[in-house]
Amino acid sequence: MHGQTILPRAFSGKTCRIVLAVLCILSVFLSMPEIAHAQETTIQLAQQQPPQQKRRTLFDMLFGNSRERQPQQNTVRPPVQQQQQRRTTTPVKKKPVVAKPKPVIAAPPPAPVIAKNPDAAKILVIGDFIAGGLAEGLTETFAEAADLQVINRSNGSSGFVRQDYYNWSKELPAILAEQKPAVIVMMIGANDRQTLTQKSISLVPDTDEWKKLYQARVDEFLQASAKSGIPVIWVGQPPYQFAALSQTMLSLNTTYKQAVEQTPAKDGTAKAVFVDVWDGFVDDKGGYTQTGVDVNGQTVRLRGNDGINMTAAGKLKLAFYVEKPLRQLLKPAPSETAPADNKSNEPMAMPVQKEITRIGPMKLSDLDQSGDDVLLGDTTSTGKTSAPRAENKPAPLGRADNFHWPRP
Repeated sequence: MHGQTILPRAFSGKTCRIVLAVLCILSVFLSMPEIAHAQETTIQLAQQQPPQQKRRTLFDMLFGNSRERQPQQNTVRPPVQQQQQRRTTTPVKKKPVVAKPKPVIAAPPPAPVIAKNPDAAKILVIGDFIAGGLAEGLTETFAEAADLQVINRSNGSSGFVRQDYYNWSKELPAILAEQKPAVIVMMIGANDRQTLTQKSISLVPDTDEWKKLYQARVDEFLQASAKSGIPVIWVGQPPYQFAALSQTMLSLNTTYKQAVEQTPAKDGTAKAVFVDVWDGFVDDKGGYTQTGVDVNGQTVRLRGNDGINMTAAGKLKLAFYVEKPLRQLLKPAPSETAPADNKSNEPMAMPVQKEITRIGPMKLSDLDQSGDDVLLGDTTSTGKTSAPRAENKPAPLGRADNFHWPRP
């Protein structure tokens, strides 16, 4: 056993562990620089590599990524200036808008003004406010008549009830002496549906005592006009929207008509004529209506919104009713040189309406009952005799007007 070193067993095991520990410590110290260098290299590589891009979605592909289009930049806002800089560019002036002129509708040419003759016959219109509208209608109706002149002396608030306000029977003579009219046109009553007072006695409208006293005042006026010898055309009242007022107007129209018809005529000449206008201002049922047929045959508005006054068309329609009797009274007298057989010396009288012979309706079945060939209503052949009519023979078989049954 020469040349071999024999160590004790305990020493050799402890020594090996120490040696191994020393070697481990030495290897750690020796590897520390290499670890530091590796970490430094890894950090440098990580800084050099670009950041990973975010994965694009379908929304980004269609509409784009706002973050990619507008990269975030740390910009610093400039300080707010205390005074704004003035504009260097001059503002553009807008052209003024010129409004186009609207087309002007040419107005109808005014009616020619015809001067009245110095000796034109005067038509004096008196009464209440409805008479004032009648005067306007007559003025337009006779505008082109140089020999006729309309004088309006109506008093809108007057009537026969309030004689303390205006008394027509006392005022009429002075008006006639001033104007010297050829005809008087009277229309009154729209203000007279009120209490009538006489000698401290008050009478309610539409009573028998009220009607009796009212008729006395109408007769008083007609007597005053009859003394002047000037004919009077008394125009009745139209209906109104209020039923009670219309009922009173119907009663007054009856009073006016009776008084006019009882006015005595001088020398056979009618001194007063009553004109009824009621039917021209009612509907097909006889009631009040605002619209109606005017003088031209057109359906227009005749009454105002208050249901009392007349429109321009209504005033013309009132004048239409008065025009015919006016022309009859103002008809020129026959010449003195006319032949004696033309009755020139007879006084002028109002036309008398002839009786109209009316024939009742006839049925179609009555046409074949006479048995002759004379037309119905023919009076020229009443004395003639006609041969009897031959009997109707049946139509030949097979023709359209042969109604024989059964068919052959």
